[in-house]
Amino acid sequence: MDDAVIQKRGLTRMQIDRLMKAINPNHVEKKNGLAYIQQHQARAEMIRIFGPTGWDSQVLDMELLYERELTKGDYQYPKNGDGRPYFITCYKASVRVRIRDYWGNELAQFIEYHAEENAPLPNRGEAHAMAITSVESYALRRALIGLGDRLGLGLYDGGSLAPLVVGSLVTVDPDSPLFVDKKSEGDKGDAAPEQKPVSDRQRHFKKDSAPTSGSAADPLPGEEDRA
Repeated sequence: MDDAVIQKRGLTRMQIDRLMKAINPNHVEKKNGLAYIQQHQARAEMIRIFGPTGWDSQVLDMELLYERELTKGDYQYPKNGDGRPYFITCYKASVRVRIRDYWGNELAQFIEYHAEENAPLPNRGEAHAMAITSVESYALRRALIGLGDRLGLGLYDGGSLAPLVVGSLVTVDPDSPLFVDKKSEGDKGDAAPEQKPVSDRQRHFKKDSAPTSGSAADPLPGEEDRA
């Protein structure tokens, strides 16, 4: 078959290795004792791995479950409330995440759900906006854990930052197209590999600090893991 008509498909080994790495601890927050990855960091990591157009998320459903107006004396009324009515709303949402390879082929989709109630707010519109924003964020992050440790799967193991998946047969199974026989690679001779010139930009990217403990993160071009 002509090589020109062979269609490539699937994630690359580098992409899979990245997904198997532990989550960056600098991207993890805690709320009510539960650890979670920040939404903007989750989106940034998806762009690093798949590119700006290699993935997308879509809200499939958004449903108002209930709305309550709180008056002074209600058990949910804020302790520092000023006497005005406050509002709480609860929404349920489902979010779908789709990923594509470098050649534009859709590879997988993940759908997850979440329900969320907002904190009491005096502005009725803001109460709805806060609940909608929050429930979409949670559903998105739940969908992303299907991609592995780098997107927060291990956090569901009691908030652990250590990788849960660790590795995949996709890269070590001899029948996998991503398998690399390292033994055969080493039998190609003792000649040193050709050294290509290193540009100033590449040299800058190589100035990576040691991985944060428990992170095992290799910074990508333009990525800086700030404390």
